[in-house]
Amino acid sequence: MALLNDRTVLIVENDPAIGLDLRATLFSAGALPVGPANSVEAAFALIADHAIDGAILDIRLNKDELVFPVADTLQALRVPYVFASGRSTALMPLRHGDRPFFDKPFRAEEIVEALAKLIAGQ
Repeated sequence: MALLNDRTVLIVENDPAIGLDLRATLFSAGALPVGPANSVEAAFALIADHAIDGAILDIRLNKDELVFPVADTLQALRVPYVFASGRSTALMPLRHGDRPFFDKPFRAEEIVEALAKLIAGQ
């Protein structure tokens, strides 16, 4: 399953176990995972240090911080991203409402597949 060969994918996730599962799934898809970042500040640091090709974003991060500043930045940089969260889509601002949303518990493979399609421009 080499869907994301050599693509750098940012993981923004507050649950360490889920973050590690996403990393492992991304590795097996040929990606170069970055993160998981558990705060907006940590995500911005990773974006500054890496050429990000795509991202998987949890909505609510540590200390009830919301991920939307990261999503706004990725959107401005034209980097594809998906949301993977246990939070309601009711929290979703309209400007991000068209993005793929995966509700927890999810299958990491489904997220990787959707992100690969976005990165490929499908």
